[in-house]
Parts: sequence; structure tokens; C-alpha cells
Amino acid sequence: MSASVQSDIQDGLKTSICEIARRLCVATDAKACYLAMRERPTAPPRFIGAVGVQGDPPDWNEIDGDHLVRRIGHKRELVVAERSMHALLLALPASGRDIGVAVLLFDSEPPPVSDAFVAAAQLAGLALESVWQLAALHDQAEQLAERTRLREIQVSRNLIRGVIDSVPMGLVLIDPVGYVLAANRALAERFGLEPAMLVGRFYGDVLGEWSEAAAARTFATRQPQRLRRTLQRPGGSESLIEIASIPLFDASGAAHQAVEVWEDITERVALQTQLVRAEKLAAIGHLAASIAHEVGNPLQAIQGFLALFLEQCPPETPNQHFLQLAEEEIDRIVRVLERLRDLYRPRADVFTHVNVNELIESVLLLTGKQLERSRIQVLRELAPDLPAIQGVADQLKQVLLNLVLNAAEAMPNGGTLHVQTYRYHPTEGKGAVAIAITDTGIGISPDQLTRIFDGLHTTKERGMGLGLYTSRAIIERHLGRISAQSIPGEGTTFEIVLPVRHEEIRHETTGENPGR
Repeated sequence: MSASVQSDIQDGLKTSICEIARRLCVATDAKACYLAMRERPTAPPRFIGAVGVQGDPPDWNEIDGDHLVRRIGHKRELVVAERSMHALLLALPASGRDIGVAVLLFDSEPPPVSDAFVAAAQLAGLALESVWQLAALHDQAEQLAERTRLREIQVSRNLIRGVIDSVPMGLVLIDPVGYVLAANRALAERFGLEPAMLVGRFYGDVLGEWSEAAAARTFATRQPQRLRRTLQRPGGSESLIEIASIPLFDASGAAHQAVEVWEDITERVALQTQLVRAEKLAAIGHLAASIAHEVGNPLQAIQGFLALFLEQCPPETPNQHFLQLAEEEIDRIVRVLERLRDLYRPRADVFTHVNVNELIESVLLLTGKQLERSRIQVLRELAPDLPAIQGVADQLKQVLLNLVLNAAEAMPNGGTLHVQTYRYHPTEGKGAVAIAITDTGIGISPDQLTRIFDGLHTTKERGMGLGLYTSRAIIERHLGRISAQSIPGEGTTFEIVLPVRHEEIRHETTGENPGR
């Protein structure tokens, strides 16, 4: 019920009470009439209205009304406004009880209480009861309407809360000082709390540094802001969160609140990264196939001439084993070129048992002269009891050769190359073999370290960015992993972890790890 309607009802009640008092004055020839009503049967009457025949009646307190109403049925002489007046009190009956009192004022001795007086009092009581009941009905209607409004508001709030809590993104409403005004369930659960536990708390105590918050920037600039944060998940993994902050303005144009929307974009960014990687793979595949084709033709000629030369050389030719070693390496180059073609055209790999230590020794034999000329000392620390792994020897040899040559390039003024093999025991699954290749070279900057395995990314003037990219692809096809740690100016360590055995012995070779 609106305030204007309620005011109209109050005015109507007051008018009705005054009309009842006026009619009592007419019926009894009284100069003034005061009406007092009992709120309950045992309660004393309470003044509710008065009317005078000529002008406003004297004040209720001036005639000591509260004392008068205790003497119903009696007459009393009063001094009002320095003149003598007489009061007559009549009970106002209704519904079998006295609901109130009428105080009638006369200039002289009041007339005796006649049947007409009694009848007028009865009519006044009935009228007063009707008016009061009508007012009570209006009050009840107002209370009912208020309860209905409250229920509707509560239903609306519950609906809004349900909608907000069903949103998978985190939502938080913040004031300019940084206190949380409201939050939804998605945001609260990210911090292991209930939404109500966030309300009233300072942003910096529960949600992160306030000075770096998007909302703080929004209040400072009065503009929407967007930033990204990395949060720790309950399970220990990290999630990438994008936070957008939107200002809310009041009627004066001041930004009095801000809403932050927290969205977990971990999977989306991962998919985007995979898409970029797939696009790079396609480009690398085309490039690699073209390189393999261009290099393959002259290499076949070299291979043919070398084979012809070996056929014509007698067995006792000095250093013939070096020529045979060169022929084997040319064969390996041919297979490497085939692997480059495989980046574009997959083929089946056949896994066999591979002795990792023997593989390393063959790589060090191939690179021995180059390492010696570069004044690089080789330290071997090869575990003697390593189990054989299942893999493609040529592919793994290509990876190791690439890492050794990269290490040599990182030590242009000489240094130490430390090669280790050891058993690796993961917390879950079967055992593995690990290979660590450490140099004392120039190292890799943190920015470059995060990108060294990306295709077409290189730090060399004449590099193509395929070596480490291809190496990672090979290791992942062997269901292993390769990682790097580096301190600029001190050196770099590459670690390869390969499972001792795996179920997938034969699969299609592609630029991506199968099944991932």
C-alpha cells in the first residue's frame, strides 16, 4: 500500500471519529465531545478524537481526560479556560461490552441521563466499532500486502541468487574501499568457502592483493579492466584465470561499486596452444618434406660414389673402417631425411630393445673429434646396470646427437660435457631410464627457455628451429619426456626420461604424440 493511500485512510478514520463526536454533541446539546477507546476490554480508554460545537475543543490534557474516563457515569465540574464547565461521561457499548467513553462538556449543569442519551451512546459505540473494524481491516490488508511484497522480494532474491550461483564463472561485487558486498558460489568454492563467508571481508584478505586487483584499477580509471592470474587448484594443479572488472555508477556519476567476473581459461588457452602447435606442425611438415627432397638427391649421389669406392678398395686399405663409418652415417642421414618426411607423411615405427649406454657411446664416438677440437672435456657417468628400453635406435640417436652438438656450440671457448645415465623411479607406473646431458656453456635466458621446444624457434643465426622441436616429438612418441634447466652464464642441463617398456610397440609416427 502506498503512503498516499495510507494517509487517505488515516484522514478518513479521523473524519469519521470527529463526525461521531459531533453527532453526540447534537444529540445531547453538549458544547464539546471527546472520544476515548479501549484497545482491549481491560485496558484504560485512550483518547482518539474530539470536536467542539464552536471552534476547537479544549485540549484533552487540559480537562485531565485520562483521570475523567475512570469515572464513567459521573458528572464533574471543571474549570476550563478560566470558566466553569461541567463534564458528563457516557459509556459507549458495542458487541456486549464497553468499547470506549464519551466525555461531554456543558456550560451548565448537564441534563439527566435519559433514554435518548443512552440510545445516542449505543449508536455512537456501534459506529465507533464499525469505524475501528474498518481501520483494522485496512491494517490487516496493509500487513498482508507487506508480507506478500516481502515474499515476492524473497522469491525474486532467491531466483536471482539461483541464477547467479548457477553461473560457472566467479562473480564478486566490491565497494571502492575493497570490501566484498556479494559473491556467487563459483567464486567462493574456488577458495573453499561459502558465498556468505566472503561478504563483508576485505578483498586482500581472501581474493588476492587489492592493489593489483582489476576492481582497484577500475575504481582508479573509471574504466573496465581485464587481467590474468594463475591460481592453485585444490588438487595442486594451476589454473589460468581471466578477471574482467566493470564499474557501476550511481546517479551522481560516481563509481560506487565494481563487478569482477572470474573465468577459468586454462582449457581454452591449452586448446589455442594446441591449435598453434598443429599449425606450426603443418608448416614444418611442408618445409621438412621440401628439405628432405632437395637434400636427398645429392646425398644419394654421395652414397653411391662412396659405396663404389669401398667396392674398389682392397680390404687392407688404411683407415677403411672410417670410410665404413662414414657410409653408416650417410645411411643414418638418409633415415633422418625420411624422418623429416614423416613430419608430413606418417609411417609405422617398429620398436626394438635399445641399450641406452651403447647409444650414448656411439654418439660420443661420432662427435669425439669435434669435441676435442673445441677443447671440450667429456665426463661419463653411465650406470652399468641400466635395463634396455624399447625404442627406435636411429631416432633416439638423432636426439642425443642433436643435444651433444648443441652443447658444443654453447661452449665456443671450451668446457666440460657431463653425460649421465641413471634409473628413474616415478611415483606412479613402472620404472624408467634417465639421460642427463650438462654443459658449462653460456646458458639460456628464462624467456628463451620456455620456448626452446617450439617449432621454428631458434637462437642460432643459421638455425631453423627444428632440432629441439623434432627431438621432443621423438621422445614423446617413445612415451617419454624431455626437459631443460639452465642458468645463464653457468650452463644448461637437458634431461630425457624414457620408460623401460610400454604396451604400444608399434604405432603411426606423426609430429604429435599419439593419443594426446
